Amino acid sequence: MLGGLINRRLTRRARGRAVFALVGALNALDYRSVSELLSPDAVMVDVLGRRIAGRDRILASDRAFREQADSPQMTVGTLDHSQGDVLVRGHMDSPMPEIDGKVLWRVGFDGARISRIEIIRPGDLMSAPLFAAQAEARAAIC
Repeated sequence: MLGGLINRRLTRRARGRAVFALVGALNALDYRSVSELLSPDAVMVDVLGRRIAGRDRILASDRAFREQADSPQMTVGTLDHSQGDVLVRGHMDSPMPEIDGKVLWRVGFDGARISRIEIIRPGDLMSAPLFAAQAEARAAIC
């Protein structure tokens, strides 16, 4: 799966394949593949600056989110390429209204691996960094 991603200077096609592979692996709860696609120091951040830093934290946060949210599934609508990044327009499909809805990702790369995912969603919809921040706040209270 990663054969086309090994080249340090990724083509548009390779970046697109990496994005589709990441979304597919997340939807399938295939965290081994997700781990291979993300750089160790990957960051996931939302528009309000909430962030999840590090591949291991991203994996743990996504796993907890999907387990608690009945495994929402992301569908990709379009990909646009800009200065080495990929802008992903899609939809998070979920029976939960606070999760179901449009999603926009800006995906950045460090060599062949995804190093940054910026998540843009309407303010009333859940993002992974928001979920992680809420979980951390609950843990601090206990």
